[in-house]
Amino acid sequence: MNSSHITRRRALQTLAVTAFASGLARLDAATAKPTLHAYPDYGWLRGFSIIPSWAARIEDAWWFYDGAKMREEVALAKQVHANCIRLWIEFTAWIRDPEKVTANFMDAVAAIAENGMKVMPCLFNRWHDSKFDYGGTYVENLKPGWNQPLEYVKALVTPLAKDDRILIWDLCNEPLAHDLNSDANKREFAWLSDIAATVRACGVQQPITIGTMNGGNIDTYAPIMDVLCGHPYDRERKALEAKIVSYKAIQQRHGKPLLVNETIPGCLDDATRAEVAKYYTTLLSEAGFGWMGWALREGIAISTRRDRYDGNGINGQGFHPYFTKEGRLRGGLEFLTEKPKFRAPWEKN
Repeated sequence: MNSSHITRRRALQTLAVTAFASGLARLDAATAKPTLHAYPDYGWLRGFSIIPSWAARIEDAWWFYDGAKMREEVALAKQVHANCIRLWIEFTAWIRDPEKVTANFMDAVAAIAENGMKVMPCLFNRWHDSKFDYGGTYVENLKPGWNQPLEYVKALVTPLAKDDRILIWDLCNEPLAHDLNSDANKREFAWLSDIAATVRACGVQQPITIGTMNGGNIDTYAPIMDVLCGHPYDRERKALEAKIVSYKAIQQRHGKPLLVNETIPGCLDDATRAEVAKYYTTLLSEAGFGWMGWALREGIAISTRRDRYDGNGINGQGFHPYFTKEGRLRGGLEFLTEKPKFRAPWEKN
């Protein structure tokens, strides 16, 4: 055999070994267990999803980002002993100016940490309102080979993959698939599977969750989550109690912890909202799921202003903020200023 054949064979062997090693690396990344902020239960979780008050849509939050205002807003959450903020961002916001939006996102992470709270980045949104939409990713986007968002994911995740300020990665708010019996559902699952693999390939040490809602929606996405997630919005106490039982059954079925990172139905009436918030926060904490309210402060986005509430609330009045536009706690919520029964693992009692 001449030298050129030997050289070619060695090159092919090297490529094969490299490909095999790369495949193992991807497999290790996909199956790696989180080592940072991995907890068996989340009864202590207490916080809010933030829609900055200046943003009518998710893109506004990042195109018109204001670091001083962000710090002012997240500081409100400390009045009620919050320990985590769910920070929404989106590919559609990032593509306008990747470098600037990435910098804004990193500053928002810093703003939350400066106020003594952990961050739960939510990378995509699949919840949409038919009248006053907040933006995000749409079913029409979910086509095979849609790889552009993967660079966005890498840009945000890689610098924070081992950062203690990140509690958990929420890949997507409210994906719609409750099963895999339709083409749209299969495409959504395949897309989020790619997102999950990309996040893990970045070497994240924190757990991964997905902001799923209830029932089959959680079951469908359970295989690609480290921590399961629920979004209960039941209008009555007994219905919430039943939902908690269903969550425990799902948790047992999959053998994974479960948290609640969006919850508590809104209402235009402050007293009614406060009454609902009181039993929600108590029951969810005692169940080991914790709670994150929707949303922190009154603003101009759907569900954060009284004249643009959604239908996801008491009497169909989904007005959700905990603080007014002036920065005052809404009436009846004073109980949230009391010292919590459950404290975050990193907090000193």
